[in-house]
Amino acid sequence: MDFVEDHVESAVPTIETAIDSIFTRLKIIAVDVEKVLRAKELLASLQRRKTFFYLLGQDDDGSIENNHSEMRLLTSKHSFPSILSGDDDFDGEDLSEDQCGDWQFQEENRWHSYFSGFQVLTTRHGADPNENRKCVQLSAMLGCDQEIKTLLRNGVRCFLLDLFAGTQRDNQSLIVQLREAEISVSKEYGFPVVSTIFVKLSPRFQYTGYLNPQHYKGDLKRVELKKGCNLTLTVDREFSDSSSSSIIYVNARFLLGDVKTFDFILIGNEIQLTVHSVNPDHLNCCVVRGGMLSSYMPVLFPKRCSKFRISYEELEDLTFAREVGVNVVVSNIVGTAKYLDNLENAMGIMQCENLRMFARVVLNDIKGCDGELNWATRRYDGFLVELAEPEVVPDVMHLCPDAECFFQLVHAAKKPIIFDPEMIHKKKLRIDPTHYYYTFYYPDKYLVKSHKTKQSFYFSFLQNALFEKIPTEALAKVPYCDNSHTGADGLARAVVTAAMEVHAAAIVVIGVTARMVQKISHFRPEAPIIFVSHMRSAEDYASLYYNVTMLSFRTKQFHTHRQNIFRKGVYALAYLAKRKVVRQHDYVILVYSHKEGTTFPEKYILYKFEKSHFAEHMSASMFPTQQDQQESTADADADANN
Repeated sequence: MDFVEDHVESAVPTIETAIDSIFTRLKIIAVDVEKVLRAKELLASLQRRKTFFYLLGQDDDGSIENNHSEMRLLTSKHSFPSILSGDDDFDGEDLSEDQCGDWQFQEENRWHSYFSGFQVLTTRHGADPNENRKCVQLSAMLGCDQEIKTLLRNGVRCFLLDLFAGTQRDNQSLIVQLREAEISVSKEYGFPVVSTIFVKLSPRFQYTGYLNPQHYKGDLKRVELKKGCNLTLTVDREFSDSSSSSIIYVNARFLLGDVKTFDFILIGNEIQLTVHSVNPDHLNCCVVRGGMLSSYMPVLFPKRCSKFRISYEELEDLTFAREVGVNVVVSNIVGTAKYLDNLENAMGIMQCENLRMFARVVLNDIKGCDGELNWATRRYDGFLVELAEPEVVPDVMHLCPDAECFFQLVHAAKKPIIFDPEMIHKKKLRIDPTHYYYTFYYPDKYLVKSHKTKQSFYFSFLQNALFEKIPTEALAKVPYCDNSHTGADGLARAVVTAAMEVHAAAIVVIGVTARMVQKISHFRPEAPIIFVSHMRSAEDYASLYYNVTMLSFRTKQFHTHRQNIFRKGVYALAYLAKRKVVRQHDYVILVYSHKEGTTFPEKYILYKFEKSHFAEHMSASMFPTQQDQQESTADADADANN
C-alpha cells in the first residue's frame, strides 16, 4: 500500500512540471491555428488592394496595376479545400459608376436583374432582426461545424467556447473551423470577416463531466448509479463530454495525490462512492449509495484535499487560450478579491497576464443590499450573466438591490455584458416591466447555444420589440457629464444623438483602439457600428460590444495621416455599399481623428451617401480646406435666409 501511495505522489505533477508539460503540448496544438490566421491575413491584404485598385485606379503599392496575375491568388494559393469556392469579382451593386463600370454583380446578370437589390438566401432559416446581438456558444459534441458559415453570413460576430467540455484538440479544431469559415465568407463578401472568440475556463471546484447523449434515460438526460456497481473517476478530458455510468470525468487532477484508499467521495446530494484503488490519472470506485447522475454535478473530495488552490485544468485552459490567440477568458465564479489575486498571479506565471478577465455571474442568486460585488465591477473586464432556474416554474424574476446595483455599475463602466436568456426563452422566468432595462437594454450580447439557434426566435423578437422603445428614453435620462480627459464621452453622445435624429444607416469609427467604439455602443444606437482599425489586438474583443462589426485594415505601406484616414473611410463605405447596408442618399456618420498625431477620434461628420462619387467626396469631406469651409458656411447662411 505504501508503494502505491509513493508511486501516486511521484506521478502527480507539481506546478513546475505541469507548466512545462502544458507549454510543450499546446505549442504544437497552436500550429494549425497560426497557419489559418496567416492565410486569412494574406487574403485580407489582397482584398483590400483589389478594392482600391477598382475604386482609385491603384492599390497600396501599385503591384496589382503592374501585374494582374496577383488577382488569381484570391482563388489559388490561399484557398482551402474545406472552403466554398467564391467568385473573384465583387458581387454587389456598383460602388462607383464612373471608375468601376466593369464591376458588375454576376448573379443579377444571370437573373436579368429581376432580383436587383435583393439577396437570394441559401438557408431555410428565417431572418432574425438582431443576429449581431447574438453570441453563439460552439460545442464539438453538438456537431455545429456546418452552422458556422450560416451564422457568419447572418451577422453573428461573437462566439464562446466552454473549455470544460471536450479535449483541447476538439476545441482547437472548432477554432480552426471558425477561422476557415471566416475565410470562406470573406471570399464571398470580398471584404475581411472578423469575429471574436472568448472562452470559459474550467471551474476551480470539482464537477462531473457532461453525459454522453447515448446514455440518457428518456428525456431526463441522466443515468442511474446503482449501489454496489464499480465505476472509474477519471481526469482524462476525453470523457469530459462523454461520461457514463461506468466512467465519469472530474476536473481533479491536482487532488488525486491527496486521495487515499477507502476515502469517500460525494456526487451531488445523494450519490456516495468509496475509493478502491488510486492511480495517477483515475480512481477505481464503488457506489455505496446510489442515485441519479446528470451532467455537471458538484463533487466533494475528502477534507485533506486542497480544493481552493488553482487547479491544473485552469492552468491548462489559460495557456490554451494564449497559444491559440484567444485574449478573453471567463472565470467560472466571481469569487473574492483574494481569489482574483490568486488567479492573476497564476496568469503572470503562465505568461498570460495580458488576457482580459471576465467573470460568470448568476444574477438572481445575488442576495443582499450592501454592495458586496461592487469591487468586481472595477476589477473584472466584463461579465457573463446567467439566470438560475426558479424553485417554482414559471415565476417572476426577482432582483435584490445588490443585483440591480451590480448591473447598473457594469453598464456605467462601459464593460461588455454577455447575457444568457435561456430561462426567459424557456418561459421559466417572466420579466417584470421594472426590470426591462436589466434584461433587454443593458446586455451587449445574448448567449445562444449552437444547437438551439433555430429555436431562439421567441426571445430575439421579444427583445427586439421591447428594445426599440428604450434607447431614446435612456439617452434622455443620462446626465450631461463627461468623465473622459479628451471629451470622448460628449463626442460619443453627440454621434448617437445625430444618428437617431437623421436615422443614419451606419456609424463608421476610424481609430486605433476600441475605446471610442466602446463609448458609442454604450448609448445603444440603432445604426450598426463599423470599426475600422489596423490593430490585431482589437479583433480579439471589439465584437463583444453592442452592434459592433470589426473591419480590419492593415497595410505595410506608409501613408500620411490624411491618406490613412481617407483610405479607411473609403474602404468602410465600400464595404457598406457592397453589403447593401447603405443605399443612395442614406446618411452615414464617420468618426475619426482629424488632427495629426492623435490616436483617439475627436471629430465626426454626417455624409449623405453618393453611390457613384463617394470616393471623390471623402477627401474634401473629411479634410476640407479653408475655402471649402467658407463656401459651406455661405451656403448654410443662404439656406437660412431663404
